[in-house]
Amino acid sequence: MVITSAGMGLSLLVRAILIPKRFDIGITSDALITALKVVLLADTVVREGAKFSLVPLFITCEKEMTKTEYQRFTNSLLNFLLCVGLGVFILIELCAPWIVRALSSTIDVQKTTVLLRLCAPLIIFGCGSTVLGALLNSRQHFKTVALRNALPPAAAAVVFLLLWNTENLENWIAVAYTGGFILYFGWLCIGMSRTGYQFRFEGISLDTLRSLKNTVTLPTLGFTIRQVTNRLLVEVSLVSQLGNGAVTLYECAFRIFSALQTLIGISIATTGLPEMSTQDVEDNQFKLRRTLKRNIAIAFCIALPVTLLLLLSHTKIVSLLYTGNKFDQTSIQQIAKVLFWLSTGLVFSCLIPVLNAGLYAQKAYRLIFRNMVTMAVLNFALAYGFVKAWGLLGIALAVSVTAVLAVVNLTYLLRKTRIVLLQRD
Repeated sequence: MVITSAGMGLSLLVRAILIPKRFDIGITSDALITALKVVLLADTVVREGAKFSLVPLFITCEKEMTKTEYQRFTNSLLNFLLCVGLGVFILIELCAPWIVRALSSTIDVQKTTVLLRLCAPLIIFGCGSTVLGALLNSRQHFKTVALRNALPPAAAAVVFLLLWNTENLENWIAVAYTGGFILYFGWLCIGMSRTGYQFRFEGISLDTLRSLKNTVTLPTLGFTIRQVTNRLLVEVSLVSQLGNGAVTLYECAFRIFSALQTLIGISIATTGLPEMSTQDVEDNQFKLRRTLKRNIAIAFCIALPVTLLLLLSHTKIVSLLYTGNKFDQTSIQQIAKVLFWLSTGLVFSCLIPVLNAGLYAQKAYRLIFRNMVTMAVLNFALAYGFVKAWGLLGIALAVSVTAVLAVVNLTYLLRKTRIVLLQRD
């Protein structure tokens, strides 16, 4: 959790503090944040869509296969995901101008296109890192994998430090993020070699493709729909209609919220998933339910005081972070109000990945897909309605309302898998 905290802090420093401070709240900062959102969204879709579904698959296959068969299987998956990343990279390079125009008519198309193309190579290494990270997580090497959140923003922070007054600094920041992903991929390769893993080029078999289809397709598709809807249609397309700088202002508040959700909810879900997957393989639902309830209790007990702190001190927190960073008082107040409404649903947002992990452990991929699509559509509908009445605050409120409904829906879906959370052990 310490490494994850450092990574979230660095991400907050770069995307919510250094970018607005160096480029002001306007065209360049909006362009850089939009480009990063697109490529990091593509990376996140592959990572989150595959990571949670690959861990149970790896645990099951390692028990059922010989060592040679298992290594051949994982090598073929790694090669396949690297090829997928290469394909997505080529697609973004070719279609960058159309992607930018489709997102918003108010963003500088030429500048954003250049930045998008400079960021795009990171997707290749992000896809490869997904397989290696899932392998290490299945063996509970969490500290090695946790550096994913730290290395790319750390590389960008170093570039900011060394090249602050350089012309076209935004291009160097985009390249730095790619460099950070290359470093992370190399770090995971070292971590895997220490476990005795040997990389060999293996063509992907029909059985491997069938395993991917059965385990990764629905979660990844659902995650794609959710991320494209929330991160692009809502946070770029809808928000950019509120004027220049609106994307940056929302990002400043959302980075704080997202860092806390990742630190609490996703960290607990990631560390708890291998244990629950093993319990599912052993067909021990009693232990699985007990583990899930324990993780829910931990997430709730951590998230509740953090939520109260944000609700009571959101203005002080934002002022501390942004005063003197080319933010006027009006901007600071706006960011603080957005953070307040995001914070109202923080407890529920932290519980979502923990509850999802219970479904992933049982390989209930159809239920996961159903929840993701339902919540994506609901969030967009709420955001579209609320933004007309309350602007940026409406976007934040939609996130919180959707989080509450998602927790209710996930509790119901877990009940369908015979995991009744309100039942006494």
